[in-house]
Amino acid sequence: MNKLKEAIDLFNEVSFMATELFHKKGSAYDVFKEVSPQQVGLIKILSLYGASSPGHLAIVQQVHKSAISNRLKKLHEKGWVEWVDSEGDKRTKLVQITEDGEEILKQAEEAIYDRFCGLFEHIKDEDVETFIRIFTDVKEQLKKGERED
Repeated sequence: MNKLKEAIDLFNEVSFMATELFHKKGSAYDVFKEVSPQQVGLIKILSLYGASSPGHLAIVQQVHKSAISNRLKKLHEKGWVEWVDSEGDKRTKLVQITEDGEEILKQAEEAIYDRFCGLFEHIKDEDVETFIRIFTDVKEQLKKGERED
């Protein structure tokens, strides 16, 4: 269990460090003059999950609903997200990414990949393959845990 705890702690530390590094250096990319890293994160979540409620987005981004509301308002004004009716409950509104939102996400991800690929170019291909295999397994375990709830 100690090794597993060490792995989880290391994952969190790396995630925080990567976020901090990108916040410091990301402004060098033109796309981040249009969209904040937090907004990109929100668009990415919508890209992965599809239409979602603001409450769900707040949970995934680990912020208060008011922060999500502010981000969604700005993203909607820019045409990157749109409101849709929930299929199950017409009283419930969901938000989804638009084609323009997909495009800004693509530009932001290219900047992110550009920034980090240079940092990691010394990592051997087989280590990258191991990383992908492990994270794919972790993702599947998380999906199982989600279904059990």
